[in-house]
Amino acid sequence: MNKKMLQVVVVDDESQITELLRTFLLCISKNLLVQTFNDPVEAKKHIASHPVDVLITDFKMPGLDGIQLMRLVPKDTTKILISGYVSEITQSQLQELNAAFFEKPVPMKELGIIIHEAESKL
Repeated sequence: MNKKMLQVVVVDDESQITELLRTFLLCISKNLLVQTFNDPVEAKKHIASHPVDVLITDFKMPGLDGIQLMRLVPKDTTKILISGYVSEITQSQLQELNAAFFEKPVPMKELGIIIHEAESKL
């Protein structure tokens, strides 16, 4: 049986964070295709031309912020916003985008649960 791979895009301007998340994601599932970007403008180009099942993005980045990136993906995309700047993110923004939010450092157990839920929708 040929299962569809879950297309995951991770965007953060800190390469240590994208690499940590990539490593974690690939450890919890063999059914993921993980693309990482440290430049949100490059991520925007990728999102415009590739399917995205899960978008994990930092909030505050140079060029584009995570909210702007989330507005580029289809409504049914699983969206996860991560940030150290909690006070700048409103509950209404998260509800409007139907996005989960995690303060850095990202709680990996909760992230894993969301990824497995997204996988089960394939």
